[in-house]
Amino acid sequence: MSKKQSRVRVSPDRKTISEYAILQLPSLLETGHLKPGDECYDADTDSWVPLGEYVKNIAGFSKSARSSGRSPAALEEQKSAPAGHGSAQIFLWLLVILACAVAGGAGFFAWTQREEMDSLRSRLAASEEAKAGFKKQCDEALLMGPGVVPNDRVRGRGILRDATGARSPLPGISVRLFSRTAIQAHLEARHLALTPETGTDPSQLAVHYMEDLPQPIETTTTDADGRFEIKVPEPGDYVVQTSLKSLGTGEMRLWFVSFDSRDQLNTPVDINDSNAARQFIPLLMLVDGR
Repeated sequence: MSKKQSRVRVSPDRKTISEYAILQLPSLLETGHLKPGDECYDADTDSWVPLGEYVKNIAGFSKSARSSGRSPAALEEQKSAPAGHGSAQIFLWLLVILACAVAGGAGFFAWTQREEMDSLRSRLAASEEAKAGFKKQCDEALLMGPGVVPNDRVRGRGILRDATGARSPLPGISVRLFSRTAIQAHLEARHLALTPETGTDPSQLAVHYMEDLPQPIETTTTDADGRFEIKVPEPGDYVVQTSLKSLGTGEMRLWFVSFDSRDQLNTPVDINDSNAARQFIPLLMLVDGR
């Protein structure tokens, strides 16, 4: 194609002449608007030549364009389309790679978290096992310690607060051991034996409930520090009982302190202000000493 010639004159008989853009010729031939036998003026050779031959010889039209008859505009569109399609494919591949990376990262994170959870569970189980072992050692140490009493005896101490609030031992008082059932029966019987003449004075009531006590299983006396120890004949529920009369006021105080010798932690049974009998009702006069 001539660099100077962008339009060409076409005529079927060299009389009726029409002018077309060179780039339009292939599509006009394809649609039948122009015929391959129509003549066109070739400015390069200064002659009229068949249109079909002219189009074949035009520089810039590829062989595929000449064989298919497609226009250069269509060819340009075809050339540009694969490039855009390729960009879209690259973008889609980038999306796929990104999605795979995200999924892989999430899977790796979940795997590491599961490993961490398994490690925490193992450490927790080991901690619980160590805790159970430590508790067992503590229980064994406690059972062997000085504050724990052998299962075949009961130990205790009598301590009261004086008028100033200071704690003082109860030396030389008699401590008796009874079975719980025997004391319960005794308290019920003395309760039924109450008369108007007994009165409501706590000291008189204490004397009343002390009368006709059953024979104790064992009896002992507290030492100078108020401590006592009594042998228990067999495992079971027992009561240590004592009474104290104030030399100054003559007030009588009673203790019926119960305990179970089968308790695994056979700790001492104390006699103090908190477990003295205050209400003279059989059910309330028995106080747990442990």
